[in-house]
Amino acid sequence: MKARALFVLQFIALIGCLACAEAALAEQAWRLLVPSALCLALMVAIRAALKRSGQWEVCVNGLNHAYTRSEPLPGDEESSRRLMELIDRRAAIESRRGGPEFDPWALQQVRHEINELIKDHPALADLLDDEG
Repeated sequence: MKARALFVLQFIALIGCLACAEAALAEQAWRLLVPSALCLALMVAIRAALKRSGQWEVCVNGLNHAYTRSEPLPGDEESSRRLMELIDRRAAIESRRGGPEFDPWALQQVRHEINELIKDHPALADLLDDEG
């Protein structure tokens, strides 16, 4: 827990460093470079301490794991493949819209199949685009 708090503090120090440096440049108040340098030194010291204790990789991996998008259904590739086929079929039907070969009932059937598949496997909803 201490390592994660230090990891977050490092980013806060970086933001403080950049904010003070920007304020120093904008206001031409060079005295603001001192807090900027102190924040930079704090950030470097925290990073070095975390690397020395071996906690740096743990924190980075934890952050990466928190923002990694998992596969919709890792154990059920068939459902994912079926959804992609239905989406392609829907796109093909939609591309014929406005022409004499457009079949609104076929489009409705594909949409219904997609909805049924999503109802059975809710995690697949992430694969759908905004048109849904």
